[in-house]
Amino acid sequence: MLAVLLLAASASADESAPLVRCVERSDRACVAALLSHAPGSPSPEFLAAAARGYILLGDRTHAVQAIVEAVAQRPHDFELLMSQGWVYQRSGDQVSAIRSFLLASQVDSTAPSVFYELGMSFFLLHEFDRAATHFRHAIDLHMKDGRADFMLGVLAVLQDALPDAKEHFERALAREPQNAHYLLHYGVLLSRLNDNDAALAQMRKAEQLDPANPLTHFNLGRLYRELGQLDDARHELQEAIRLRPDFSSAHYVLAGVYRRQGRPRDTATELAQFKKFKPKDDDGDPIDASLTQQ
Repeated sequence: MLAVLLLAASASADESAPLVRCVERSDRACVAALLSHAPGSPSPEFLAAAARGYILLGDRTHAVQAIVEAVAQRPHDFELLMSQGWVYQRSGDQVSAIRSFLLASQVDSTAPSVFYELGMSFFLLHEFDRAATHFRHAIDLHMKDGRADFMLGVLAVLQDALPDAKEHFERALAREPQNAHYLLHYGVLLSRLNDNDAALAQMRKAEQLDPANPLTHFNLGRLYRELGQLDDARHELQEAIRLRPDFSSAHYVLAGVYRRQGRPRDTATELAQFKKFKPKDDDGDPIDASLTQQ
């Protein structure tokens, strides 16, 4: 019997492996092709991979259907329950996500990832005290990476407790010193604390690790502008716009740089681009309104 179960598990893993690889690469075309030729009786592993694939394709309805079917086949499987929570979380249904993560915690109450994800869902619901409680629990369970400390840092920033945020970001970076996302946020925080040399060093390191992130170039550009290094500011902001042409805040700040450099035509062009693209929620930090007086 054990041999039969092992063979079945191996077959399930082999069935889902190509789809898992496509999802890990964020290869939408590959995911779509494999989902269009799904097996007639898919394994729970394939269904879980399919759910993540549907999320990648922006199809939340089929993502939820796939993961619910997977969990129905194995309702006490920790990984499937975690995947179900993740799918609900990405689909915007935080209540169902929390329910799934709590079920997973009943299967394994020592897994720090469960409590980190619970914290994330409460964070997305803006229940920040409950989020912090779960992030701390994840840390107490010896979470190996820096995600929980990073999110405690984000919560501290939201509460304007900047020294506490600095401490949490530093702890996160002690665990993951090459994490460009953490480095960028740490650099922005240091700039708010007026430690501009350290802020530049952290942002430049983030830029080296992830040169394709427009937010890094944008925040470097803003800091250079504040330091009066207008040529450097212009270069970084132009790169942010090259990477993301609809980055409205970058167009606006670049217009301010051009204005300070006495380039009215370029200023007008960037302001027109700013008006063309409505500000997005993910543009980084709030636009500096003082530019209009410069």
